[in-house]
Amino acid sequence: MNFENNKLEFWLRRLSWGLMSLLVVALCVYSAVYFMPGMPFSFRPEVYPSSSFTWLLLAHIGGAIIAALAGPLQFWGGFRRKHKKWHRLLGFSYLLGVCIAAPAALMISPISKGGLTTHIGFAILAVLWAGATVIAYYEISRKNWHAHQQWMIRSFALTLAFVTLRLWLGGLALTGAPFDEVYQTVAWLCWVPNLIIAELYIGWVANRYAVSTLSNNRVVQQS
Repeated sequence: MNFENNKLEFWLRRLSWGLMSLLVVALCVYSAVYFMPGMPFSFRPEVYPSSSFTWLLLAHIGGAIIAALAGPLQFWGGFRRKHKKWHRLLGFSYLLGVCIAAPAALMISPISKGGLTTHIGFAILAVLWAGATVIAYYEISRKNWHAHQQWMIRSFALTLAFVTLRLWLGGLALTGAPFDEVYQTVAWLCWVPNLIIAELYIGWVANRYAVSTLSNNRVVQQS
């Protein structure tokens, strides 16, 4: 039974990682069009006139793309073990991306569509995103691998708001609700569930480790 459970868990992890990576790459390619001449889709000059806010929005999108693309390989255990130099390089790239995107997001949050509700939702996301990433970097600088991993899980869960925002926006738009109401909801839905899932996963891993340690200690005592 344990073997079957471990095998199922292995494939669930692999499928989840693959789906996450596919969505990340797809959304990054989609978002890259904002850097094309004419700024197509929702990033049009008549919507966001050329100003300092335009450059902040571009910085936010560009930094988020860097962080999102650098993230998936950081959660592939085999890659981390075999390619430690690449792991560190991608880690610094991720840190750089968040350090660009999060402050820019905080500065443009007051002009987001939907009013005060969206302003607050995106501002909190930006602060938590930057905070979790800085703490993750601090923990690895102290060689605290376990805490670093936990904070990176939280940080990347918030990075994935870059992906889930589009998914929620598209899904809720199908309901026919007014755009402002949809955006107000998405400003929170894009990151709160992500963070809850991350915390549940961290707790599950910690509980599993505790049970495994207790079981090993009992075996040692009995022998």
